Amino acid sequence: MGVIKKLSSAFLKRKNVKIKDVVVDHYKYLGKRNNSLKIYESSPKNMIFSPFNITTDHIDRLMLINFEEDPIYYAIELQIFRIAGEKLPMVIMYRKDDLMDIYYTNEAIIEYRKKLFEDIWTNVSFNQLEEIDFRFQIDDMGLDAYLFLKDKLEKDIELKIKENTPGRELTAMLTPIVTANKKPQYFPIVYLNEFSMVIKKDTEIFIKIHGFLRKPDEIPVRMNGMYVYLARYSLEPIIGNWNNSFSGNLNPILINSSNLNKISENLTYEIFNNEGYYEIEKISGKDDVGHTISFEFSPAIPNIIALKSNMKIKGKFSCCINDIKGIFAGEYYINRVGDIISLNIQPIKGWQPFPGKLWLKTYKWTANIDIIDNDNVRIQSYWYRI
Repeated sequence: MGVIKKLSSAFLKRKNVKIKDVVVDHYKYLGKRNNSLKIYESSPKNMIFSPFNITTDHIDRLMLINFEEDPIYYAIELQIFRIAGEKLPMVIMYRKDDLMDIYYTNEAIIEYRKKLFEDIWTNVSFNQLEEIDFRFQIDDMGLDAYLFLKDKLEKDIELKIKENTPGRELTAMLTPIVTANKKPQYFPIVYLNEFSMVIKKDTEIFIKIHGFLRKPDEIPVRMNGMYVYLARYSLEPIIGNWNNSFSGNLNPILINSSNLNKISENLTYEIFNNEGYYEIEKISGKDDVGHTISFEFSPAIPNIIALKSNMKIKGKFSCCINDIKGIFAGEYYINRVGDIISLNIQPIKGWQPFPGKLWLKTYKWTANIDIIDNDNVRIQSYWYRI
């Protein structure tokens, strides 16, 4: 080993990375900003048009482990779902040719998710098996997990992890999502609550692919003071898709001045009354078990149909999950020219474990809104990767 490599290795071993569930000072970042009434031209209306949407998914728990030296695969992910009281597995095999092989035993867990996978990944295969043998539980010593299946080549995939660390502490993080798709259909939110990396010390672990043992990847720095494998698990994943691409008409949302909280199309809106102009201060979506994903805006998103022409507005947003504020944040830009409005959103602040281009900054959302008349508003919205 060369001198430089030795020094680099020694430096990395001393480095300690802290996992962060929050990276943004929510209140400081947003501040307290209001829209001036000078941005408006037409008289106030008792309605808003919202360009936003949030869809959610619920996974009971998941784990993902990376490994070395296999000619086909580089990672395995096990997701567990609860349907009608039954635990059902779904396994994702990540391949070196950028294909994802997905295995499941019950069509119920894949029917809704097929499109979600195809929207964010370019090459996906779906494979139903009669049996997947699995165990995924946590005890006082940490993770106790096992997986066995036969892949579509009719060869064995086997995995076992047994931590032996008393008093395991769990944390939370927004997981980085980097995809090959340059035009994803939505912004992926995967918040791993009750989360941990698998500790190296005293852990029993093996990965056997097609009869050969494969070495689990290791992270060269300490995470929260511990040496760990590139293997992670969450007992409470919170999953959401923000602003699915859409083309069509926006439906007006009527606002009652006596109640400025409004539920429409699975979203809850908190409305700010700016001297009669109703503005979107916060949007929230909720999953099947009550987890909430919210976005707060500062200043509030203005009433777009009442904006003056040649008006430009810049604001900020912050994402909250349940009661945790400042998961990630970014900026929005609104520009109206005649009856055409462009709205752009870009996440710019978030956390990832290692330096490099921040993954969420590669996503940008554009919505082109055409106001045909005050009751007829059309939108074409999409994400793209920068």
